Amino acid sequence: MNLAGNKVRIRNITRADIPLLVKWKNDPEIADLVRGAPINTTFEIESRRYEKGLGEYDTLRLIIESLTGSSIGFISLGSIDKENRKAELGMLIGEKRMWNQGFGTDALVTLLRHLFLELDFHRVGLEVFEYNVRAKKVYEKTGFTIEGLERQGLYRNGRYYDIILMGILRDEFLGKYRIFA
Repeated sequence: MNLAGNKVRIRNITRADIPLLVKWKNDPEIADLVRGAPINTTFEIESRRYEKGLGEYDTLRLIIESLTGSSIGFISLGSIDKENRKAELGMLIGEKRMWNQGFGTDALVTLLRHLFLELDFHRVGLEVFEYNVRAKKVYEKTGFTIEGLERQGLYRNGRYYDIILMGILRDEFLGKYRIFA
């Protein structure tokens, strides 16, 4: 898969990307935002995950690149349900110097456009921790709405936090971006 947005390109993960995945996932600040706890991954673990992913039918892992070709993050679709045309999304911009510049928003819009227009998906959902304000803002800006709450579903540093459940439907996305299919 190769998708082009205004600020990013999205492509399949390759073996060459594994060191970056290890770097990003082992960063304590990033791990806290996407998992709520340390990830502590290794090259070997990510290599096995990559190999396993080649045969998975319900998961898709992609790299986000800047238009200059620098890998800056990744985006994944899990629990892909082709019958019901839905999936769960996860994303991170791993290069912190690229935060707050619109790369995450552009990556989301680019992928959602592909999912809704070319693959005829109906729904995309996600989870975000209540304290990950930056991600929640990006998701809302892109058109995701809050659908529910897993109250105190995350225990971190001696405190419980809510997990916000968000989703976007095809018609909502098309209406927001004035796309006529």
